[in-house]
This record gives sequence, C-alpha cells and structure tokens, in this order.
Amino acid sequence: MTAKEKISWPEETEVQARPGIARIKGHMVAVDVGDAADIIDISSNENAFGPSPGAVAAAQRSLANLERYCVNGPRDLAQAIAGAFDLNADWVVCGHGSDDLLSRVARAYLAPGDELVYSRHGYQKIPNYAHAADAIPVAASDRAFRADVGAILEAVSPRTRMVMLANPDNPTGTHLSGEEVRALHRALPSNVLLVLDSAYLEYADAPDFEDPAALIHDSQNVVMTRTFSKVFGLASLRLGWLYAPPAIAQVVRKVGATFPISGTATLAGIAALGERDRWGFVVSETRRLRERFVAELSQLNVTCYPSQTNFVLADFRAAALSAVETDAALQESGILARRMSAPAFADCLRFTIGTEPEMNKVIARLRSVLAQ
Repeated sequence: MTAKEKISWPEETEVQARPGIARIKGHMVAVDVGDAADIIDISSNENAFGPSPGAVAAAQRSLANLERYCVNGPRDLAQAIAGAFDLNADWVVCGHGSDDLLSRVARAYLAPGDELVYSRHGYQKIPNYAHAADAIPVAASDRAFRADVGAILEAVSPRTRMVMLANPDNPTGTHLSGEEVRALHRALPSNVLLVLDSAYLEYADAPDFEDPAALIHDSQNVVMTRTFSKVFGLASLRLGWLYAPPAIAQVVRKVGATFPISGTATLAGIAALGERDRWGFVVSETRRLRERFVAELSQLNVTCYPSQTNFVLADFRAAALSAVETDAALQESGILARRMSAPAFADCLRFTIGTEPEMNKVIARLRSVLAQ
C-alpha cells in the first residue's frame, strides 16, 4: 500500500479497555477530609501513633539522593525483612504497597475466564483484581462477616486458579484460625494459588491465629502479602512485601516495575524494622484502646464484630441512630469514620483506633448523640 492509498479503518475506532475494567467498582464511601487542623480522621486504618523516630530520620537522609534510582532497595529491604521475621530473603518480594503486590499476583496468575474465589464480605477490593485480568470473581458466602472455609471450597471449580483472602480481614476485623487456613489449603487442588493478605498480622493476638510463613515453607502454592502502612506507620511511602516460594517470587518480580520501591521507602522501612520497642508500643496501645472503645460502644447498644486489627466494625441496628445518621453527626464534629459501599454494610461504620485523646473525643460525641 502506498502513502496515497486510503486506509480502511473499522467502524468502531474508539480505544477500548479490556472488558473487565468496566466492572471495577469503588468499595468505600468517599469523604472529603478537608484542610481543618482539628479533623479526627479515623477512616483509613492508618497508624495513629505515626512512624518511629528512626524511620523519620532515615527518610530525611534519603532526600540527599533524590536524583538516584533505588537500584539495590528490594535486595537490601528483603534482607532486613528476613532478619526481622526469621525468613528467607530470596523468598521476599518488595513492592509499592501490598496492593501493588496483590495486583501483580493476579496479573501473573489469572487469565481471562479463570476464577478467583473470595469471601463475599471480606476485603472489598479483591474482585477488582480479577476484573482487571478479565478473570471471574466468585463470591463465597460467609458467616456473620467471617470467612467460611466450607463455603469457599464449595465455590471452587475446575476453572478456579486462585483463592484470595485477607486474614485478619478488612473491613470486618475477623480472622480464620491457623487450623482453618491449613484445612482450606489441604483441600485445594495443587494448581490453585492461595493468597493471604496479612496486612494486619502484627495486631492479631487470638490464640488460634497463625502467621502463614510456616505454611508457605511447607507448600508450593501459598503466598502472603504484608505492609509497612499499618503497624510501622509508613502509609504515605506505599511500601509492602510478599513472601512466596522462589518460583512464585520470581514471577511476581518479573511483572513489577524496574525499580519497584523508592530510596526513601527503603531506608525508612529498614529503620522501622530495627525499632522493635516501637512495634510493641503501637500494638499494645492499639489493643488497649480498641477494647476500651468496644466496651464503650456496647453501652450505647452498638454491636462490634470481634477484631484482630487496628479498627472496629460497628453495627448500629440497635442504636438510637442509624449508621448513616451517626456518621453525619460525627462529621459535624470533624470526626471521619468509614462507610462501605456494599449494601451488606449499610448498618455499619468502621472506626480506626486513634490516639487516646482522639478516641476520648469520638466516645464523647457518640455518647452525646446515641445515649438514650
């Protein structure tokens, strides 16, 4: 064809994304935080106590090298993670938050038409990982917002390639025991990947909860993701990691960015790992304030789901005001909780545990609007 010949274009010339993208939905009700200094934002499950002093200092030092790519960051951080948690550094993959790593796993292991099984009222973003790959999310029923192993296994079909769960879960705060996770894994076909998002692992203190690292060491089809956004207080730096058998870890590395983490995030993360006293303070203080908050809500006829995280999911069906009305009253006082978009959570609000002064103000406001 010469340059003068007319090109015959198809009738439809609009650029089209892959079909699954159109099915992606938001999973939270957005709230404008605003610029007011007195806002109490307990909506996003952040660490209210902030990062460790060492992490802040390390981040500040990194500013002297902003012109450089962080070439060795994933290796250096993986070694620090392995040392802190007694893991194998070669099995660690670092990324731009655990969300990045969950997305990579789905992208690498799901083909169009494959099925991803998840717990219906668990982490609400999981279906979107499937949609982005033109895979099919399959929701398994749960029991009182707690994942049901039997229902998950019933949902598994010959087209299933992945089961993805958050444990402890979000937005519910509930958890599966170590034995339940192992039973689930034993019953899965060997060609199905079990993905466990363990973002809140450090907060879990239930006697039957287990770190999934041992299961990963004993298996070829289990991975977990972890984050520096919660107990380490580095949410703004978007830093996470994945632990998986070497073959899977290598695949996940391949589909990542060339330099997947920044120098600032790397240095801050390594420093945070070394300040164990800080971890202990954040965890113990969060648990103390969480239990106190749950007790206060019970006095106001608000039911809380058992939580193994740094937040509480509260049900307002028996309270003096509905969840929507309570949320509006809180916002009038500059307090931002979280509402979820799924209809099943219409009667609920999720409260991240803040500092003690913040939680005192939240409790006082709830008393003023809910006390009968």
